[in-house]
Amino acid sequence: MLPYEVPLTFTNRHFYKFLLKNDVHIENNCLIWKEGSGFVDEIILVLFGFRSHDNINSIVKIRTREPESYKQYPLGENKALIPFNYKINHKVNEFRDLSVPHPRSQLLVSNFYQQTKELIIYFSSLSPFSIRKPAKVAIYKFHKDKVHYEKLSEEDPSLVEETDKEYENLRSFFSYKEYGNIHKFYESPVFHRCEKKFNKLLKLDVSKCFDSIYTHSIAWAIYDKIVVKEAIKASTNSFAGKFDSLMQNMNYGETNGILIGPEFSRIFAEMILQAVDKNIETALAKEGLFNRRDYEIFRYVDDYFVFLDSSEHEELVVEAFSHSLKQFNLHLNLSKSEVYEKPIITGITIAKNKIAGLLDKEIKYDLQESEDENGDQFFKGNIYINSNALITAFKTVLKETSVAYKDILNYSLALVEKRVDLIVKNYSKIRKTPAVERQVAKAIISLLEFVFFIYSVSPRVNTTIRLSRVLKKVFSFIKGLSALYRGNIEGLVFSELSNFLKKNKTNYATQVETLYLLVSLAELGKNYWLDKELLKDYFGLKGNGVEGIENTFELNYFSVTVLFFYMKNKKRYADVKAWLEAYVLNKFSNNKDTLLKDAELCLLLFDVLTCPYINDEFKLQLVESYPQVLEANRQAFIDEFKGKESLRFTTWMDFDFGKELDAKRSQEVY
Repeated sequence: MLPYEVPLTFTNRHFYKFLLKNDVHIENNCLIWKEGSGFVDEIILVLFGFRSHDNINSIVKIRTREPESYKQYPLGENKALIPFNYKINHKVNEFRDLSVPHPRSQLLVSNFYQQTKELIIYFSSLSPFSIRKPAKVAIYKFHKDKVHYEKLSEEDPSLVEETDKEYENLRSFFSYKEYGNIHKFYESPVFHRCEKKFNKLLKLDVSKCFDSIYTHSIAWAIYDKIVVKEAIKASTNSFAGKFDSLMQNMNYGETNGILIGPEFSRIFAEMILQAVDKNIETALAKEGLFNRRDYEIFRYVDDYFVFLDSSEHEELVVEAFSHSLKQFNLHLNLSKSEVYEKPIITGITIAKNKIAGLLDKEIKYDLQESEDENGDQFFKGNIYINSNALITAFKTVLKETSVAYKDILNYSLALVEKRVDLIVKNYSKIRKTPAVERQVAKAIISLLEFVFFIYSVSPRVNTTIRLSRVLKKVFSFIKGLSALYRGNIEGLVFSELSNFLKKNKTNYATQVETLYLLVSLAELGKNYWLDKELLKDYFGLKGNGVEGIENTFELNYFSVTVLFFYMKNKKRYADVKAWLEAYVLNKFSNNKDTLLKDAELCLLLFDVLTCPYINDEFKLQLVESYPQVLEANRQAFIDEFKGKESLRFTTWMDFDFGKELDAKRSQEVY
């Protein structure tokens, strides 16, 4: 339901637990939940965008599952809801809009999956080209036996579930065939077979695919455009019509463009592109070109890989693509088309191989078996990392291969993370001495200097997550070092992150990019809090005092909650916190007409009510400015949110940096 690029503190886990605890579900166009104590009814109505004080009498008590009682509320006509939209850096001077759907939209998607999962799988199975498509409902199993562990997938946060694998933690509802990650395709026997068989690889890209998708075109894809045009009313009640309506309503009624980020949007796009694929195959067959004989085409989401032999065939292929896409209001981005001749290998692939070799050589802990004077066997270790030499060698690889930092950075940080694991593992085996500890501490410092250098050149959300994973492993490791070395390493991390935040101030379009770094800084503890002016500057705040502070751009939900999370109740940030509370109140009062529809305000409401760093006086003000909640008993309503299990979307208390990083199992966007 969520994009990959969300702050570490944000999660749907607590929302999911709330739904399970209260057995909230949809039946016969009614919202149904288990009868509970306290303000459960009011919370559910507000959570899903209904006016509780007007509609509380519309709740009907029913008994659907003995012996417990349930309540139901009619959903009525589908209503358009406003997703929480935010931007991330995509390319130079180009941003990508991502979206978190309203909680009601998320529940409706879940219900739609449950009702139509077989149809989704069927209509995703028709393309001869697709290599990433829903194949079946993912397998969830936990058996401590040999067969389970043999089938258990490696936990990689950049993947979705793949067919024939078992998972102890599900990341996606469906398992995917055939490749959960594009890099697996590049390294596959299929790719190598096609390279041997054909002389060229043509890479084609659909221009702004998700932004350009016309939601009605899913019916055209499944039933044929002419049929749909002749039977519009009938098509609205079909599978495609219901999926179309669902995608529209979660995007505030928009028919042009779909939400970007959540996995269900890729499934919607997949069904449309399946029809495009079939049309391309048919068009090429009319020209005497046949799949697996004259060409082979593979599509990963909206990226096409065409293996062929001649330039003449290349022109026919591009023409077939352009015509087939145009039928669904889509177009090729010809400026991004690339042609590779034999040997078919990209600069990125060459760079990856060289960087893997470089890091294997330069970041390692050599072990040697030895024997002491008593004849006891033990390991001696040696590690030396030269950050300057490593940085120079890394830059040389990029220069030689003409690859940009952004194209290789995520991969490089993933390799560094694995090298840190090996360092920790080998260090645990050797006999410790002061010299050994000093040596490994110097190596960790050099390693971090290299990591911060390559990261700072091209920060993105996914690379910030990778950096955070490296820092998490370093933080865990240095707990076993003496205070002197631990302090040196923590001081380096604080200095580097502080300087980075100083140089890379957030703005209206990059409010998620580096929020992970604030959370990482909080892990350093009481001796490493940011200077107030630096924190303000980073968030675009100017002036002093509650009345004097001004924001240079609008802070979105993620910035607000992470800022509350970071400041906690620290006295040094008191005026910033007071200003932020006033800012939140204004955010609600300025959007009274859309409070119930707006996902951002819905998420923010429940997070403010559960935030332990905000006092009851402010929470009462928020509830009073939100008349849809309650007319009376507002203090009792607020008290309802003080338990650890209260509904929230930000993990305020018991936040575990390492576990939250390990729990990120959504699919990485593109």
